[in-house]
Amino acid sequence: MRWIVGAQLSSSHSAVGGKIVDDAFAAIARVAATVRLDMLIVGAKEVQPLFDAVTGQHDHSFAEQYLWYNLLSDVPGTSPDELVVNWRGERSRGWGGWTENSLDVEETFRFVCPNNPDARRKTIQHLCELLDRYAFDGVFLDKMRFPSPANGADEMLSCFCPHCRRAARQSGLDLDAVVDLFRVGDFAGELMPDTGGAKRLWVSDLLAPGSILAQFLRFRCDSVTDLVAEAAAEIRKRGRKVALDLFSPGLAPFVGQDYVTLAPLADWVKPMTYRLAKGPASLRLEIPALVENIASLTRTEASVLDGWCADHLTGFDPTTLSIMRESAVPFSIMAREIADAVEKLEPVPVYFGLELVRYPGVIEVKPADVSGMVEAGRGAGAAGAILCWDLMHVPQDGLQALGEVL
Repeated sequence: MRWIVGAQLSSSHSAVGGKIVDDAFAAIARVAATVRLDMLIVGAKEVQPLFDAVTGQHDHSFAEQYLWYNLLSDVPGTSPDELVVNWRGERSRGWGGWTENSLDVEETFRFVCPNNPDARRKTIQHLCELLDRYAFDGVFLDKMRFPSPANGADEMLSCFCPHCRRAARQSGLDLDAVVDLFRVGDFAGELMPDTGGAKRLWVSDLLAPGSILAQFLRFRCDSVTDLVAEAAAEIRKRGRKVALDLFSPGLAPFVGQDYVTLAPLADWVKPMTYRLAKGPASLRLEIPALVENIASLTRTEASVLDGWCADHLTGFDPTTLSIMRESAVPFSIMAREIADAVEKLEPVPVYFGLELVRYPGVIEVKPADVSGMVEAGRGAGAAGAILCWDLMHVPQDGLQALGEVL
């Protein structure tokens, strides 16, 4: 079966000038000359001339067009009082990495709460307005989650706003007990008994069923799934397809994403199994950040947690985390994450996120990285790949390497 290849074109990661349409289609043509594109994903910032060109009569080298839509972050019209609240009572501050690297990026990684009725109404309404304005074939839902480990330990464990407290009570969860757990920092009772040397696939698999933290993660996943289901219903009502941009399976439970409950809502899914980028959703940034967050919450030295991961997690040895921090996530872990996504989502097609972008200080993709990622994806059973995350910044040598391996 032929691999499906799609690509993301960002209107949020570059300066948008008067030549945006010409520049975008020049980038598309450059990629399409080497790789057949089955779909193009455009957004997340609305740029009318670009959206009109992609969905209109412009000469296309791709079969389908998807609107890239951020469901819970940087939604026009949302207000600061709708942002998630951490257990200390503080609002989301986001992730400042883009600013630190002086990039021309409009992306804050500040998140509104999926249980806040005003925030829900605004994001669904804006999505519907875009679908009514532009004839996209489908919607690529992104940022349907809570803040990630990259945002820090406190933000990662949101939300404790009045709306979440009310929803949690209705589900049988006492968020005050969760706050007490974080305040004390004693998680011994939250973990499963010692496995006798057997390793688990990921950290979330070590939580004892019914523990407070397991209930909290479940509540957050249910909150996100409920909102995605509402968005998907509106999308399908208009005869469009639904695609989901999900965190890699090992990290997904910590941002409120459950592959099993989300799968029935999607026509296809892209797991963000990024191994190189120093940015949110990338395994290279998020896995070490998660370990450091756990160390902070448990008042443990990070070096001790590094050793704990080597002892308890599949695919980790004493050097794995240091390798991630210094260079990249091993291909073996990337392949394992893709395979896990394929298994959890079956029969929904999985098109894994293939990093093919160059941003100084954030990511440098080499030809060997491209061929290695394709090999990992194919070996893991992915049905295709999505070139991430902006065709406007695709390096030519990486593109040539992709054309050769495909």
